[in-house]
Amino acid sequence: MATGPGDIYRDLVESLDAIFWEADPETLQFTSVSPKAGALLGYPHSAWTSNPTFRTDIIHREDRQRALDGWARSLKRCEDHRFDYRVITADGRTRWIRDTARVKCEGGQPKRLYGVMIDVTASQEQQQREAHYRTLVESQNAFASTFDEAPIGIAHTSLEGRWLRVNRHLCELLGYTAEELMATSFMAITHPDDVEEDTRALSQVLAGAIRKYRRAKRYRHKDGHFVSAKLTAVLHRDTAGAPQYLISTIEDVTDRVWMEGQLRQGQKMEAVGRLAGGIAHDFNNLLTVIIGYSELVLLQLDAETPVRRDLEEIHHAGTSAAALTRQLLAFSRKQVLEPQTLDLNVVASRMNDLLRRLIGEDIELAMRLATPLDRVWADPGQIEQIILNLALNARDAMPQGGSLTIETANADLDADWVAQHPDASEGRHVMLVISDTGVGMDDTVQAHLFEPFFTTKERGKGTGLGLATVYGIVKQSGGSIFVYSEPEHGTTFKIFLPRTEQAGEPPDVPRTAPQSVGGTETILLVEDQPEVRAVTRNMMARHGYTVLEAANGDEALSILEKHEGEVHLLLTDVVMPTMSGRSLAEQLATGRPHLRVLYMSGYTDDTIVRHGVLEAGMAFIQKPFTLSMLLQKLRSLLDAR
Repeated sequence: MATGPGDIYRDLVESLDAIFWEADPETLQFTSVSPKAGALLGYPHSAWTSNPTFRTDIIHREDRQRALDGWARSLKRCEDHRFDYRVITADGRTRWIRDTARVKCEGGQPKRLYGVMIDVTASQEQQQREAHYRTLVESQNAFASTFDEAPIGIAHTSLEGRWLRVNRHLCELLGYTAEELMATSFMAITHPDDVEEDTRALSQVLAGAIRKYRRAKRYRHKDGHFVSAKLTAVLHRDTAGAPQYLISTIEDVTDRVWMEGQLRQGQKMEAVGRLAGGIAHDFNNLLTVIIGYSELVLLQLDAETPVRRDLEEIHHAGTSAAALTRQLLAFSRKQVLEPQTLDLNVVASRMNDLLRRLIGEDIELAMRLATPLDRVWADPGQIEQIILNLALNARDAMPQGGSLTIETANADLDADWVAQHPDASEGRHVMLVISDTGVGMDDTVQAHLFEPFFTTKERGKGTGLGLATVYGIVKQSGGSIFVYSEPEHGTTFKIFLPRTEQAGEPPDVPRTAPQSVGGTETILLVEDQPEVRAVTRNMMARHGYTVLEAANGDEALSILEKHEGEVHLLLTDVVMPTMSGRSLAEQLATGRPHLRVLYMSGYTDDTIVRHGVLEAGMAFIQKPFTLSMLLQKLRSLLDAR
């Protein structure tokens, strides 16, 4: 029998793995479907056309609304459409269907809806696999990029402590290659003092007592120095909860630790300085009495008197103790300076011969003095003290000989440099550098270097005040000091003093000694410490002076109201209760404009000085003073025009 076009079309439709369908445009109910419908999804052929909601019922609930919205939009616009959605087969499996629909309209209204559905599950699954793979690759790339490019050290370590994976920043931080690190363990490059704490924390993590731990620790850099770091470690477990490895972040905090240490050291030095200054004040009053009375008694004893030698030893001990208190005052920045415009090259050159004699022939002295050199505003005697103390320390650090170098240079300290050196200040400075090739110092010694009474010398070989004195002088002069040293590699001290714009160094004025040490003038002595007042009164009275004495400012004013004769000089302590020596002098100046004033103190404050610098026109004598010092000071003031 011959076959017509209809038969050919029907055979073609039935041979394809596709469902040809036609549906009511208003209800979307299938009106006819091709025979493959039952085989493709497993539902009876009759179910497709007999159930009004069959079309929507078989669509996966997550895709249903999207499909309905697509058909509604297509019918409203009289547009063909194609989209993929999931359907549920008769046995409950999920299949992907690609549904292509055509809409025939008349007068703008849909009259016919038909199309074809094909199973695209394999294609969709392949696309999903490819999408998952792309996501996985992107995730891996993102992880690798984050891991390797992170501005912090990141590592995976085994439960035994071996490095499994390390990022580039960690390698740069510790100086090793990734291969070198992964050939060792983190314990092997941990500071020995930190191993016990690391071991304890790791045990707690593995036991489940803690999930992660944070701590400050030190790693040994490949070149041997230690890097301060903040470690955060967390345990990674698999899906079954079994420990797999540790994930660690390692942040370099070396600069932060150093700066915090510098801040704490500065605060400690400030506190110790206040204590030292207070001690020096009280001690100086006692020494004034000891030295003063011993000198007064010595004046009355013949050279052959048996007790004279004992008394001389007392006097010597008193003057030695006075030297110690002067060093304490220097450290605490409470000494009185007499600054002037200085060329450090001149000061250093002037000390050349003295230093060569002190350091010995087995130490080579080299001076590298930059020219031109800016000037500084400082006390020349104190600068000489700095150079002398550091040179003597260098000599002691080179028992087998070596070299001592003194350098000067102009230095412009910028913000970046100051940020790394909190004690310094920005701007133009003059740098004084004193270096030696001696035994050097470790970090522990350097941490206490400028503290008073700290010394590494054997008992009886040093007071521990030399470097404390240097520190105090530098700070009181507005400068900063830094030390660079390593064991067996020598020591370098760098001192920065601010440049000054003040006029040049004044010419030396020869000073003539007073013609006499005694006198007949009347002196008003004001001192709140009875013992100091008594010895000072005796010193002056035994050399011809008439002495009026008062315990405080109010008593002094009362005495002067009753005194009818002339008072030539006021000798007053600076720091007294209720009224300072400065306030008393200002009150007396109103009625006695020609009254000369000599201030004395064992401890200076801002009453007569500003940052340790004596105000112009002020006369001052530092306690403890000797008899000759006091008498000469009195005569120089009384004899002045």
